[in-house]
Amino acid sequence: MLKVEKKPIVEFKAPVKKVIEETPTVKTLVFDITGQDFDFFPGQYIMLKVPYPPTGEELRRAYSIASSPLTKDELAITVKRMEGGKASVILTTQVKEGDTFLIKGPYGKFFWTEEMGKDIVLLGAGSGVVPLMCILRYIRDKGLRDVNATLLVSYTYYEEIIYREELQQLNELPNIKVVVTLTREQEERWKGRRGRINASMIREEVGDLSGKLFYLCGPPKFVDDMKTLLLGEGVPKENIKTEKYN
Repeated sequence: MLKVEKKPIVEFKAPVKKVIEETPTVKTLVFDITGQDFDFFPGQYIMLKVPYPPTGEELRRAYSIASSPLTKDELAITVKRMEGGKASVILTTQVKEGDTFLIKGPYGKFFWTEEMGKDIVLLGAGSGVVPLMCILRYIRDKGLRDVNATLLVSYTYYEEIIYREELQQLNELPNIKVVVTLTREQEERWKGRRGRINASMIREEVGDLSGKLFYLCGPPKFVDDMKTLLLGEGVPKENIKTEKYN
């Protein structure tokens, strides 16, 4: 088993430099961390302290890092607004450029480095794509052409595809394959895959599963179902890494 030295956990304040609308319910917040000594592995997360004016609380929430570790002056998180949520509603409806937040991290064992394996498969659902996108951005930014990565991600509708244009661009790289499937889309304009990710879809898009590392991220049921599926296909459990999003 490869031993990886942990990144130091640091705490710092950072202002929001950009707010990007990804979908009607999802926004990316880009923090300016210029001069801050912060390093992390692709796939890790931070803890964010979110003021909640209705009650005066300060909420602590975990968010996967969306940006590449190689983007040293920026740190991005992508947040989906949850019905009845507190922090997610504040972050997606009220945050503006210049707002400052307390950030602490990095945390998490769900990460990838090139030393861990050169053939990886990323399976995601909805906002579970965030840490997987971080991994793909790292592969692209570092020019790791000897790494082969396949992303298979499901969304409900076309409008809910997070990072839509960038995913198309990543798919044009020779060593990255991006496959999007929509589970509820009715429109004929969508020419891509439809339906939930299943064993035959994985086999068709990935090919031989042996020797590959699998990263699963999304709602608990999705992650559990994908892990069961992969184990049933003969993938060793040590080759499967999971992260669940509530």
